[in-house]
Parts: sequence; C-alpha cells; structure tokens
Amino acid sequence: MNVKIKKRIIAKKRAEELLEYAIYNSKNNVPLSIVQANIIKNLCTKFNVRLDFSNRMLFCHKCKRFIVPGFNSRIRLSKIRKSINITCLFCGYSYRKMIVNSQT
Repeated sequence: MNVKIKKRIIAKKRAEELLEYAIYNSKNNVPLSIVQANIIKNLCTKFNVRLDFSNRMLFCHKCKRFIVPGFNSRIRLSKIRKSINITCLFCGYSYRKMIVNSQT
C-alpha cells in the first residue's frame, strides 16, 4: 500500500475520533471542542480526507464553525417541504437537509 494512502487512512480515523471527543466536550468544555474541531478541519485539508455527510453537517456551511445541534444551532422540522432546517447561531446562516422517504 502506498504511503500516501496509509496517511489518509490514519488521518480519517483520527478525525473521526477527534469529532467524537469534540461532541462530548461541547457540553462541558466549549473552547476545547472548538480547538478540536479546528484540528479536524486542518487534518482533513492537509491529507485531503473527506468527512462523512453526517459529520460534515456539524460544521456551518458559511462560517465553517463547529456547531452542535441544540447548543449553538437551531434545528426545525418542516412538514410541508419534508426537510430539516438548521440555523447557525454564530452567523445566522440557515440551510436545509431534505428528508427522503425510503420505500422498502
């Protein structure tokens, strides 16, 4: 296996672990969680690693800050459009995630 690919795999694992710690620390120690989120962004940028969609939703699309649902973001459910509206309380940017009904 190529050295570059190995580094990417390690970086992705560490980013996922750091994200878990950042979510846990967001309730108790907010400055630490912000630092951890910045480390995650730098890791992903340096090693060209892409986070999963659910993990990317934890960062504001406009100001790129780490947002935790309920603490520094507001989440609303829309019945008409069948979407989740997420509003960043730092910059006020609002974006939607559409809910798709899966038929099995």
